[in-house]
Parts: sequence; C-alpha cells; structure tokens
Amino acid sequence: MSETQDPEDISITVKAFMTADLPNELIELLEKIVLDNSAFSDHRNLQNLLILTAIKADRTRVMEYINRLDNYDAPDIAKIAIGSELYEEAFAIFKKFDVNTSAIQVLIEHIKNLDRAYEFAERCNEPSVWSLLARAQLSEGMVKESIDSFIKAGDPSVYMDVVTTAHKTGNWEDLVRYLQMARKKARESHIESELIYAFAKTGRLADLEEFISSPNHADISRIGDRCFDDGLYEPAKLLYHNVSNFGRLAITLVHLKEFQGAVDSARKANSTRTWKEVCFACVDNEEFRLAQMCGLHIVVHADELEDLINYYQSRGYFEELISLLEAALGLERAHMGMFTELAILYSKYKPYKMKEHLELFWSRVNIPKVLKAAEQAHLWSELVFLYDKYEEYDNAVLTMMNHPTEAWREGHFKEMITKVANIELYYKAIQFYLDYKPLLLNDLLLILAPRMDHTRSVNFFTNVRFDNYANV
Repeated sequence: MSETQDPEDISITVKAFMTADLPNELIELLEKIVLDNSAFSDHRNLQNLLILTAIKADRTRVMEYINRLDNYDAPDIAKIAIGSELYEEAFAIFKKFDVNTSAIQVLIEHIKNLDRAYEFAERCNEPSVWSLLARAQLSEGMVKESIDSFIKAGDPSVYMDVVTTAHKTGNWEDLVRYLQMARKKARESHIESELIYAFAKTGRLADLEEFISSPNHADISRIGDRCFDDGLYEPAKLLYHNVSNFGRLAITLVHLKEFQGAVDSARKANSTRTWKEVCFACVDNEEFRLAQMCGLHIVVHADELEDLINYYQSRGYFEELISLLEAALGLERAHMGMFTELAILYSKYKPYKMKEHLELFWSRVNIPKVLKAAEQAHLWSELVFLYDKYEEYDNAVLTMMNHPTEAWREGHFKEMITKVANIELYYKAIQFYLDYKPLLLNDLLLILAPRMDHTRSVNFFTNVRFDNYANV
C-alpha cells in the first residue's frame, strides 16, 4: 500500500478495514501510508483518521501522532481529545498550532494546574491568555496573583468581581494597582469611586487628595459616607470638604476632635441638626465656649430647647447651661421659652437671680410654668410677684399671709387685698394683722372699710374680744 499512487485503492482498503472493525490493523496500515513518506503522507483526511483511530483504539500512540503530523484538523481533533479525557494531548494540539487561549483553557479547566497555566501565560505573553488566567486565579481566591495577571492583560472588564473579592480578602494595595490600570482603560464612575475608597483604606491621603482635585467621575459624596461609616474620618474629611457637604464635614471633624473646625463647618451648613450634633459633642468634651456658640443657634428654635436643656442638665452642667441662656436673651429671635426656662433654672440653681430676672422679663415668661417652679423652690416672694402679675390676687394674699417672713410687704399687701375676689380674705387679713401686725391694723381697716359689711365686722371684733377674755 505504501507504494500505490492510486487514491481509489487507498480509499477502498481503508473502508474495508473500518467495515471489518479492525482498528489496530487500520492504525498499522495508516502509519505505513502517512508516516512512511508516501505520496499520501500529507493527506489531511488520512492524518485525521489515524489520530482519531488511535484515540479510539490505542491512546498511547496519540501524542506521538500529534507531534509528528502537521496537516490535521487541529481544533476538531482537540475537542474530540477533550471529550475522550485526553487533556494533555488536547493541550499539545492547541499549543502546537498556537491556539493559546484554548490551550490555557485546557490547563485551567481540565488539567486544573494554575502553576502550569501561569508558566504558559508567561511564555506566550498574550493579553487574552493573561485574562483567562486572571479570572481563574480570582475564582480560586488568589487575589494578588489574579490582579497581577489582569494588569498584564490590561483587562478591566470584570472590575466588579475584582472589587468584591478584594473587599472580602482585604487586598487593598493590590486593588489600588488594579483600579489604576482599569481607570486608564475605562472612565467608569464605579471604578473611580472604588479607587478613592481603596486610597482611603490604604491611608494614601495625598493620592486621594490629588485624585479628587482633578477631573473625575467618582461619586465622592457616597464614598465619603462609606469612609465615615467605617471610621475613616481623615479621608471622609477630605471628601466632604471637596463636595462642600459642610453638615457631614462638621460631624467628621467632631470625631477628629477638631472642634473649632466643626463649629466653622456647622456655621456654613446652617442646619439645626448639625448645630445640635456639634454642640452635644462639644459638651461631652467640655468645650463649653464652642458648645455655647452652637447652642445660640439651637435655643432660638422653641421645639429644640428642651433637648438642649436636658442634655446639659443630665450631665450636671448647670452653670454652663445658665450662661448659654443668659447669652441668648439678647438675640433677635429670643422667645418666651428661653426666658421661661432660664427662670426655672434660676429657681433651682441660682435663686438669688430669679427676682431680678422676673422684674425685667415677667411679661416674656410663661407665668403658670414659672409659678410652679417658684412654689417647688419655696421662693415665696417671687411667687407673690408672679401672682400679682398674673392677676391672681387671692393666691398672692394667701401666700403673703402663709409666709410673712419672706413674702409680706405692707404696701404690696394693702394694694392687693383690695383686689381679691373672695371677701372672706378680708377677715383672714384682719386676723393676720391681729396676730402679727396689730399696730398696723387701723391702716388696713381704713382701706377695707368701704368694702366690708360693717355689721359682720362688728360681730367679728366682738367675737375676737370675747375670745381674748376667755383666754385670759
């Protein structure tokens, strides 16, 4: 057969061997035809047939045929070899014909040897090969190695997966390298945002500041929030300042103990919520001068006043709270709540200041509320003053008589006794004078005479006289 020149003879003979299912004999026949330098040595179909028959009947010969022959259908033969689990042979085919992406896929997916895959990628040094290797390394958790490979491939296409994996493993330095490469290839907002965050995580503040100072597509505000939530306050400070988010900047500076800067940022933000957060932080750190600066912007809002007062009081900072409210009285937006709460604070902590405060601002306080505080503090003189201003003359007179040492003043008493609604108080007043101020009784009677029932008055004094005789 090796000497024949007739294709028909070759075809008939091969078909006969195949029909007779004699694969080993067919292999020997085809070797003589294809390998012995006959006229049909380069015949594609015969080379294909020889390799395929060896795959089926004698696998030990396949590698030899792959290496010796050059004119077979390599991709198709390689696929059949993979299907027959002849992975090394398939790799050899792809490698021989420079189908490098398919070759490395065999190493990765079938032979499962990433070390060999890396050596192969280095040898051929093609971006597509490095990219396939990088994806395989990433799926195996080899983050640093995969990023090295992605950089060699110049492939940013799976940046989402790379970022997610690097976050889980904490490979921030490697992620910076990858994202710097990716940014050159694709100006995606997510890539640039993640690069900023990676700079923050690695403490590369100079790089971060340079990056955000130049044109970019990053979501700086969102990354600032992430840094803040993760306790990365220095990067957050740079990011919030860049986007002029002064409210968040103020809170960030509080965490950095930069209280003066926090107050300055709160002033720019001009938000009640920000003022409160900065104020409370300053109180906690006993920065009372700065706390007062913030507090002046809070107390003018009546619905925020209670929270502020409770915060100071619960921490025992009464002096500082009183100083804050005293400073706030002169504000254009000062309201009744401020005057009222300061009066209550005086009643608790500085009672000697309450009378002066009421004399100046009684018309601007909530009198019922302050009345209650004065009574609880046993400030009888102040209580009488408020009853008078509130036109509760009956209570004012009763308070004077019940607490004469602190509250009774002759002129004030005589002025108010004429205004009471309950005339029974006339007779109580007479009895009070009989008991405590008998020498002044005539003055009182001169005032009350026009208003009293004279018959009842005579009876009252008659009873008093008989009571005195009885006591004698």
